Formats: sequence, C-alpha cells, structure tokens
Amino acid sequence: MNINIFTTLKTAFLLTFVIFTSAAYASGGYDNGTPAGKGRLDLDFTLNPGNQIDNGQSYIVWGYGITEKLDFHGYISHEASGTNQVYYGLMYNFLSNRRLDLSTAFGLRHRSGDLDIIFPQILYTIKLPRNFDIIGSSTLVYRTDTHTNLGLSFDIAFRIPVPKKFTPKFIRDIKFAIGAFRSTSDKWLPTYSIDFRF
Repeated sequence: MNINIFTTLKTAFLLTFVIFTSAAYASGGYDNGTPAGKGRLDLDFTLNPGNQIDNGQSYIVWGYGITEKLDFHGYISHEASGTNQVYYGLMYNFLSNRRLDLSTAFGLRHRSGDLDIIFPQILYTIKLPRNFDIIGSSTLVYRTDTHTNLGLSFDIAFRIPVPKKFTPKFIRDIKFAIGAFRSTSDKWLPTYSIDFRF
C-alpha cells in the first residue's frame, strides 16, 4: 500500500475515533503553557451537544497575545446543569524552549453569582516529536465572599495535530485534545477539545 494513502487512512481513523469517543464525555476545556504570540489568537472548543452528558460542559477557551509572552486568556462555559461561568485573566510565559513551555496566570471567575480568584496557576505544554504535545494546568481556586480556599484543580491532555493538508490556510494549526480534568471536589472527568491557532 502507498505510504501516503496509509498515513491518510490512519489519520482519518484516529480523528474519527477521537471525535466520536471523546465527544460522548464533553466534560470541559483547558488551557496550556504556550502563549499565542503577539497579535495572535488561540481558540479551543468543547461541545456537550444538547447537554446530553450530566457532568458535561460546553466551552470556548481563548488566548490572545498582548506580547510574545503575555496573553489575555479565559473561557466561557455552559454546564449541563444550566450553570454558566466566565473566567478572564492574564497569562505570562516564563520558560520556553524546544521541549517545554511553562506559564503562570492570574484571573477571576464568575459562577452562580460567586466571584473566585484563580491563582496561583501553573500551565504547561510538553512538546513531543511531530508536533504532538501534552498540555494542562494546576490551579488554586479561592472564593472571595466566604474567604475560602476551594482547593486545587488539575487537567492534562494529549494533543494530536491535524495534517496541514486538512487545515485551512487562514489557520496556523488545528489539534484534537483528549484528556482528564480533576475539579476541586477531587472528581476526575474525561475531557476533549478542538484547538485552533490563528
């Protein structure tokens, strides 16, 4: 079999598997340690169609490069329970090399009438060969009205690049991510997203 046909079939199978198995969970979205770059935009999407998954959320996560190392980032999400939340803040990339990006961030989250401070945060991208990577974060959530530390949340995901021939020219790259998220309540949930860099 021609290697190009084999590679294309393998890629199509993998993407189909990721979309249809992970879309069943749709628990959330996540950020990572790589800044968007000055004047550039990153968008990540997670969809829980029709709120079918009880613990699921639909997300839009963004990162916009104010400088090469500083992003305005955040997310808007809708939980299956009907709760909406908005997070916004600043992310600063303090380490970047061939294999690793590390960033920290400070932000505010509005959820169910509560205001939370999300700090400190550590966000990471482990760069693997062939443009694959492992991404995630560790964040501390602090409730402002009760002056309560709600605890740490964690996420981790494996990102799979979409071949350039399937990527529109106005997009730098597209990746599928599948992973897991642990909320401050210590419950782990599967996650997925489709990540675009413009």
